[in-house]
Amino acid sequence: MFTDIIKYFMFYSNQFCGILDTMIDYIFKKDDKLNIRKTIFVFLTLLCMAMIFYFSSQNADTSTKESHKIGKFIGYMIEYDFQDWSPDAQERYAAKLDFPIRKTAHFLEYMMLGILLTGVFYEKKRPKKQKVLIPFLIGTLYAVSDELHQLFVGLGRACQFRDILIDSGGVMAGILLAGLNIIIVRKILSVF
Repeated sequence: MFTDIIKYFMFYSNQFCGILDTMIDYIFKKDDKLNIRKTIFVFLTLLCMAMIFYFSSQNADTSTKESHKIGKFIGYMIEYDFQDWSPDAQERYAAKLDFPIRKTAHFLEYMMLGILLTGVFYEKKRPKKQKVLIPFLIGTLYAVSDELHQLFVGLGRACQFRDILIDSGGVMAGILLAGLNIIIVRKILSVF
């Protein structure tokens, strides 16, 4: 057990440090001046990755309680008389929403990561394929490492291929959203 933890820690540390080294090398090229935009995006990307890591580190009971809080909030917003329901009925309602809430959270947190990674690696002169491929690969590798991390959290957490697909879809949606934003901003600026 202890050796498995050490192996996992070494693997995950190497993954994260490799991503971090690539991002830092990219930002601080010797012939480039410090780029404030990239620095801000790197900071926000690392913050997003830390947030994802934190949520993945929670045991299943804590995660379920958080999902049920959101489910009950949705119940209060959608159902006219939800506050009059019995606590057991409210809990059943929240439990029904648990799966979609969790998967939506996966998608949205990785969509944010995709937007931020696009901000880190976007350059006008870079070929379009690279503008999409680099952030997508980094985001997907992080999703894989995140799912592997959940194997070692225990207490009801598991590594699921479906979550990797959802996370990768979120990364791609974030990249496409960021790209659309860049196109719109360019069109607006070209008018003026």
